[in-house]
Amino acid sequence: MTSDALQDIAADLYGAHRSGKAVPSAVRNGSLSSRSDAYEIQWAQLRQRVLDRDPLRGFKAGLVSVPAQRDMDTSEPVLGHLTDSMFPPGHEPLGGGEFLRPRIEPALAFVLGGPLGGSRVTATDALRAVDCVLPALEITDSRYEDGPASVLDLVADNAGCRSVVLGGTPAALSDVDLRLSGCVLHRKGEVAATGAGGMALGSPVNALVWVANAVRQEEFALDAGHVVLVPCLTPAVAFEPGDTVTASIAGVGTVTAVRAR
Repeated sequence: MTSDALQDIAADLYGAHRSGKAVPSAVRNGSLSSRSDAYEIQWAQLRQRVLDRDPLRGFKAGLVSVPAQRDMDTSEPVLGHLTDSMFPPGHEPLGGGEFLRPRIEPALAFVLGGPLGGSRVTATDALRAVDCVLPALEITDSRYEDGPASVLDLVADNAGCRSVVLGGTPAALSDVDLRLSGCVLHRKGEVAATGAGGMALGSPVNALVWVANAVRQEEFALDAGHVVLVPCLTPAVAFEPGDTVTASIAGVGTVTAVRAR
């Protein structure tokens, strides 16, 4: 794709994010056919966010469970970025006017106490860099009229990330085995989904390592204070007006998100 064509798709998606009005799929209309182009569309939106004073806060590992990859007909995770505006105050209901087809799922949020990078990041490097882990809820959305046609659309649309609600009880990695941490997702007071940390590449720490190496290849940097989000602990569920959703992650804590009516 030409640079102008990439920028046009990025501008359309960024506009859809701000207006809540969906746009056609770039895959369905034949204008997007490579993962490298899809990431360039995503990075173009990140650059615009930074210009609009919405600074980078971290990254997300998407499609880190086998069921999630199977649903998108792929065999590898996808990277998304997180900016300041994606972290609403946890005590306030989330507005619904800008949402298109939101879904919500539990996640782990690794908060870095130091930079994480190098020629090849290992689990030891990742564990050394993490300050704490928080329970989180990720609200995903799609800016496409009929949803993403393939994983390429998903990558271009920032791995579907819309908002992240963080819990307020930090846990030390030394105090919990995240592979075995069970997760229960409640919606409207009823159990909506269950899972465990091992759904994420066998261990959420593996997903953290994957993000660090993927970021390095894209020539970004993970710095102190950045958040690395690892979802896919359970399947995502609908997030409708008036919903209250709570995720309880064993050894980590509980986090709740409320959508305004």
